[in-house]
Amino acid sequence: MSNSLPNLSNHVPKETPIRFYFLHWCFDCEKDELWNCETHSATKLEPQVARLLTIFLTQQGQVISREKLNDTLWPNTIVEANSLYQLLTKLRKELKDNARSPNYIKTVPKKGYLFLPQISHDSPRSTLSPNDDNLREKATHPDLAAPLHTRLKNKLLKHCWTLLFATGACFSAIAFFSTTPTKVSPPSYERHDITYDLGVEFNIAAHQDQDLLAYVEKFNTLEITDKSGKKRFKKTFDTRIAHPTWHPYEEKLAFWQYQKDACILHIGNSRAEILHSSDPIPCHLITPPSWKSADELVLTITEKHGKKAYLYRHKHNQLIKLPLPKEPEESYIGAVRAWEGKIYYLIVDAKFHSRLVSLDGKVHMTWAFPVWLFNFDPAQQSIISNDGSAHHNLIGKYRNGQTYPVFATTQGIFTSLSVDNAGDVYTAAESWQVNIRDEYNLPIFSSSSIDYLPVTNKLGETVFMSRRTGYCEIYLHSGNEVKQLSFHKGHEYVDFLAWDPMLSKILANRDRFLVLYDRTDVLTNFHSQHQKPLKQFGWRTNQTVWSTDGMSVNTFDLDGHLLSKTNFESDFIIYHTEDKSWIVIKDGTLYRATSLINFEEQKQALAKLPQEALNVIKNPRLKNGELFWQSAWSKTDLIWQVSLKAPYKVTNIKQEPLIWHYDIAPDGALLVAKMESVESDIKLIKPQTKLTK
Repeated sequence: MSNSLPNLSNHVPKETPIRFYFLHWCFDCEKDELWNCETHSATKLEPQVARLLTIFLTQQGQVISREKLNDTLWPNTIVEANSLYQLLTKLRKELKDNARSPNYIKTVPKKGYLFLPQISHDSPRSTLSPNDDNLREKATHPDLAAPLHTRLKNKLLKHCWTLLFATGACFSAIAFFSTTPTKVSPPSYERHDITYDLGVEFNIAAHQDQDLLAYVEKFNTLEITDKSGKKRFKKTFDTRIAHPTWHPYEEKLAFWQYQKDACILHIGNSRAEILHSSDPIPCHLITPPSWKSADELVLTITEKHGKKAYLYRHKHNQLIKLPLPKEPEESYIGAVRAWEGKIYYLIVDAKFHSRLVSLDGKVHMTWAFPVWLFNFDPAQQSIISNDGSAHHNLIGKYRNGQTYPVFATTQGIFTSLSVDNAGDVYTAAESWQVNIRDEYNLPIFSSSSIDYLPVTNKLGETVFMSRRTGYCEIYLHSGNEVKQLSFHKGHEYVDFLAWDPMLSKILANRDRFLVLYDRTDVLTNFHSQHQKPLKQFGWRTNQTVWSTDGMSVNTFDLDGHLLSKTNFESDFIIYHTEDKSWIVIKDGTLYRATSLINFEEQKQALAKLPQEALNVIKNPRLKNGELFWQSAWSKTDLIWQVSLKAPYKVTNIKQEPLIWHYDIAPDGALLVAKMESVESDIKLIKPQTKLTK
């Protein structure tokens, strides 16, 4: 699809006013801003979403066909069949509109779409936009008819305190940005290798002042070296360790150890000797800790319902949850010690825009893409992070908004990041080959990308997800050919894939949306109507699907109409289409029931499960009357199998690290999609010394 966008003026007649008022909304089509006059908040719409709203507003009361909308939005361009639906979904979300009982955009079957509200180009007092100062003044102050000099005098006298406050705020803003000049000449960088040996070295940490590096080797060994890579001390653990972080001044090192279904925070010294260990903290995953002071750290822990931030006082072994300034639909990524030694928190919103905030909610930096790798550069007083490209190159950003390139990856992907006081950037660059193998252990698809979620049907066709383009895209392997089914180019993540019982359609998700494919293209998508991220989904019949967020189970027809909503709490649930029953794990026991509504009355206990099979459950599969699923224990991946016929024996059939996903071949053979030929080396990206004449 072409990236060029038609000029908005093509869709707005010259005599049409810039502002449109409808119900409690005001839309400024010149700025692409949508104002909610009830909450006094504004949203900057994406350009194409703004164009779509403009078309509706300028043709209110008319049914507009899909063809006309496509031609107007994408003239002389071939677009995906799903593109218009995605724009409609985004616009409805902004307006808080429901497609099934619309207040704004009505779907007229087989004809198109109709914009319902009446539109005004004059602003009634009740619908003034929050920034519409002129209109608000005229509506509330009849003395505006006075001469200009009189009005200015009155206004200045009335608002003198406001002006004084604003002056103070300006000086505060100047002080806030004083660490970075208005225009900065950033450094250029060159790369050096720190480690050369074949193997896996990652999770790098550089001490800000001392000649010390720490990193993890082969998953369970902590290496302490100098900054040239010369080894000094090491310590090996019986389970996986991760994310060492040096104290900014002292020779102290905090790092994590995965142990069973929990994580332990260790604090050691530069000789790899353990000085302190926390109590086990329940966790699924963890990210690097951030030192707040000599005795306090900010910990980011992934729990059942997402990442949470905690303050940890290691002298008292005290863990306190932090009240992050974020909305329920937003994601917390991690914390960083940055300007003036303070801690800042990275939040990604529902539109995948990122912002760095303090606990008081003040925004200190923003990005127009999801940031997941980031650290503070003391020399430049900037944040170094991944960029928005498919290859996740490294960029720097100053507080004044200026960005600059740091380094572009040529192979693999940067996975950890640390910067010392000299501005030297240390990073681990990982490369690998991911193989989805067939029943003969031959790779049906191999790449250096992230390829997984393989689902093979009885015909031997495999559908899977790949991020080889930098985005989650769906592929079909059939007849020794690989065909790409989706061209989404969005940041939404794919977690599940499932063939329908007749093997004619494929169900997938993109975050909380459900998407239907045939063997050639996208058929449709619709919102799952869950409040939390999806935990699982599947087919009920050839014409109905279901989804769950762990709190409720929703069923839909293939047009996306909600058929039922059942409150049912479970971390593991799957529907058996052949015997029309639900398979559920609750309280460590595997159950079967024909109904979720009367589950407690009719449930049948099948097997008691070991604790290792219950931690971080994912990827349930039903094949040939047997149930399979994946779990994690001490950050090692395990695959389980249980027959749904007596005696319901539970068996661990695979156990090793780096299993991305698995599949069951038509003959029952286990297929594993995993990272193979993994290599990771430590790189130094060093600012070049500028020559003086």
